[in-house]
Amino acid sequence: MMSRANISRMKLRTIYIVSLLLCGLGLTACGSKGDLYLPENPPAPQRTSN
Repeated sequence: MMSRANISRMKLRTIYIVSLLLCGLGLTACGSKGDLYLPENPPAPQRTSN
């Protein structure tokens, strides 16, 4: 039978591993590739034809 100390260590280890995985996933999930930059000219507004 497991003691309470072992169970709490297992829970802490599980929480630690899950939090590391979530942090890693959050850092890699931005989706933008390449350097970040500000465009020099804003895009021209699109005109609609009637």
